[in-house]
Amino acid sequence: MAIKEVDFAEALDFTRRNRTKLVWLGREPVEHIRELLELDSSKLIAADPDSVVNADKEEAAKFKDYVFVCYHGNTSRYVANALKDKFGVDSLNLKGGVTAVVGEIF
Repeated sequence: MAIKEVDFAEALDFTRRNRTKLVWLGREPVEHIRELLELDSSKLIAADPDSVVNADKEEAAKFKDYVFVCYHGNTSRYVANALKDKFGVDSLNLKGGVTAVVGEIF
C-alpha cells in the first residue's frame, strides 16, 4: 500500500491534529527551511534519511504520523515507504517537497 502524500496546508493540519512534526531530510540547515516555510522550531525537525531508513523498530515507531519533507518529494516518499514496508509505521510525504511550497531553494 502506498503512503499518503499531502500538500503543505494538509501537512500542517495533520501534524497539528496528531501532535507530530514535519521532518526535514535535506542537507540545507533546518533553520533555513523553517524560515522558508515560516515555521517555528516546534513544527519542523531534521533527520538523516539513511538513519531513519536503517532505524530499528523502536526508533522507527517514533516517526508514526510524522510528515517527511525533502527538496522535491522523492527522498521523503522513499523514507515514508521504507518505514511502512519494514515496520508498518504510517507516515506521510509532503507532495512535491519544499519546492512545491516556495520554489527552488538553491
